[in-house]
Amino acid sequence: MTVSSKASVIVVGGGTMGLASAWALARAGIPVTVLEQFGHVHDRGSHSGFTRIIRQAYHEGANYVPLVQRADRLWRDLSERNRVELLIRTGLVEIGPPSDPEFMNSIAACDSHGVAYERLDAAETRRRWPFEVPDEWVACFTPSGGYLRVGPCFDALRDEAIAAGARFVYDVRVAAIGSTTAGPVVIDHGENRWSADAVVVTAGAWLPMVLPELLPGRLTRLRRVLTWWKPAPELIDELATLPVWATFDPRGFFYGFPWSSEGITGLKLARHTTREVDPSDVPVDPDEVDRSVHPHDLEPLRRFVAERFPAAVGELVDHRVCMYTTTPSWDFVIDRSPADPRVIIAGGFSGHGFKFAPAIGELVRDLVLRPNSVPPAEFALTRQAAT
Repeated sequence: MTVSSKASVIVVGGGTMGLASAWALARAGIPVTVLEQFGHVHDRGSHSGFTRIIRQAYHEGANYVPLVQRADRLWRDLSERNRVELLIRTGLVEIGPPSDPEFMNSIAACDSHGVAYERLDAAETRRRWPFEVPDEWVACFTPSGGYLRVGPCFDALRDEAIAAGARFVYDVRVAAIGSTTAGPVVIDHGENRWSADAVVVTAGAWLPMVLPELLPGRLTRLRRVLTWWKPAPELIDELATLPVWATFDPRGFFYGFPWSSEGITGLKLARHTTREVDPSDVPVDPDEVDRSVHPHDLEPLRRFVAERFPAAVGELVDHRVCMYTTTPSWDFVIDRSPADPRVIIAGGFSGHGFKFAPAIGELVRDLVLRPNSVPPAEFALTRQAAT
């Protein structure tokens, strides 16, 4: 049986960016229907793990700083309206050798946009925090850093979207998106058809399946393991007062959070990117992801902890597996489809996108509402196609 549902905008994918897009569109008075293949706050995509870092020290590019500053303001406003704490301001310390260009980019981004920071030598870094820092390394501490609580953030975005008229439909997996003269048509795997004036595709790791003609072979899906550890009991009080942290280590970009009970009680840490050949860099199918944890997942973390962060040595408490979907440059893609400008694509956010969500929602909203508007140049499809 074919079901027809008319809406001004259909959002395909109700994860982080789908929620944010629906939130921004609905609050602008646009009727929105969100189609999500799983449920609200699930562990199959890119937002599992309960917490996400927010930072204004941005080695990925100084151009991201105004966008994260806008998102920071929106998260705080959302928190105040919903009377729930969404952003925990712990500060952020980044540590690494001054010869590391990415680390220096992070400090340069602070300088470019007036982000307050302290630059510390190795001795002062070791005095303040329980990291074993080589004498030639330095640290950059930004008080504006912290973390976002994923579940409460999702709930606040959804609740405000629903209050503004958005509709969420779960357990709907989209098979294809077509076009007619009247508007785009979304077809699910049950062959139901959903028509709309515009469609926003925020399908995360499933984006290449929904729109296979979009950047073919240019979107990489990677498996990433998040871990929680239980260090020695006498160290927990100190570890609970840590800022969020990241290290530009020769073996990869490692990061973590203070000891807490956000979702899982423990000390959360993970490796964001690698700088050596590693099994975790093999592309995966999001429907066939191995969600178990293996020795090769833990070995780099154990090595890092033993050498750089001995206070974290302890028993593995739990783990989660999330998906990264990345472009060749690791920049986001936010643009109109060249096949049909009524179809808006927002993808490639994995690894550093969550913090930007409400600001990304506003960018998507503007592309829908302003037919002559153009996306920021760094997020254009043509840039990734040429990379």
